Amino acid sequence: MNDKKQNNDNFDSINDKIPTISTNQPRILFINILKRKKFIWITIGVIIILILLSIIISLPIIMTKKKNTSHSTTITSTTAAITTEELSFTSMPNNNYRKWNLNFSIVAGGNGYGNDLNQVNGPQGIYIDDDKQTIYIADYHSHRIVGWKFGEESGEIVAGGNERGNNLNQLNNPSDVTVDKINDLLIICDKGNERVVQWSRQNQIKPKTIIPLIECYGITIDNNGDIYVSEGKKHSVIQFKQGEAKGTTVAGGKGSGYNSNQLNNPSYIFIDKQYSIYVSDYQSGRITKWIKNAKEGIIVTKQPISDNGQSQSSDSFGMTVDHFGSKESYTVMKGGSYEQPPYLFSASTVISLDREENLYVVDPYNHRIVKFDVDVN
Repeated sequence: MNDKKQNNDNFDSINDKIPTISTNQPRILFINILKRKKFIWITIGVIIILILLSIIISLPIIMTKKKNTSHSTTITSTTAAITTEELSFTSMPNNNYRKWNLNFSIVAGGNGYGNDLNQVNGPQGIYIDDDKQTIYIADYHSHRIVGWKFGEESGEIVAGGNERGNNLNQLNNPSDVTVDKINDLLIICDKGNERVVQWSRQNQIKPKTIIPLIECYGITIDNNGDIYVSEGKKHSVIQFKQGEAKGTTVAGGKGSGYNSNQLNNPSYIFIDKQYSIYVSDYQSGRITKWIKNAKEGIIVTKQPISDNGQSQSSDSFGMTVDHFGSKESYTVMKGGSYEQPPYLFSASTVISLDREENLYVVDPYNHRIVKFDVDVN
């Protein structure tokens, strides 16, 4: 009997040592699981919100970049119609912009075509001489070079003007002009006479043929006094060093064509301080850059080309490069018909900049040169 009681006491003691399982534990465990799930969903929600915010913030930036890219493509097009509030073009490849005010001033001509001193007749190439405050104009159909002081209402004849002819005191459809400042000479592409001539700006020496038998169109001179001429028959640009009668082909010369080593009726040319040559290639509808001693040119801008390989624009076009070529900036303009409002241009050809970066546009069919002031804002 006592043994039985002792066994019961031992059993009760064992029961006391067994931990009691609370009926609240499953409920607490369930609540903890819910809290974890809630935390996970809150975390996921925060991540989704952050992603949406990043998309919302970046979307305007992406749209702005697209807009800028589209604008850049438009303003470097060769079919620029001046119908907006400002004229601009892209400086490649660093995408800097130059802008000019739309309101232009007529700085030479604009009084109809003719031979009077307040007129020009189908002007072609120009040279801006900031030191002399003068624009030199190749007055194509008047067979003369006109010097037009800034702000004046008329110019003066500085070469030719003695009717059309091939004597040394005459010119025949001059297409371009540049200045040899070292020797104070005008260097003229006398296109109709197929020669390059020099005229003294001070009338100290008589006119002289310096390059004969060349179908020149555009002409420029580098810092060494070497002359560069675009040549139509050979579809090339030729360099003539001082004192040398024979030139060296520095661009093209591989026949007419559209390959990178060819030109097709090159017109206006420019050379920068690194002696890279920029060529306005008339028939190909493009501007090419020829680095010094290069065998091929780099296309820097071009007009649309039709299926037969011809430029879709038959009007000549020109270009402007900043004074030192450091920004590699180019622009092309073309026009439309002979009858145009005063804010449009007809077959605009040469475009040039003065020292203050004001833009000059030759408007041959409206017989004038116009100036756009640079927008400094």
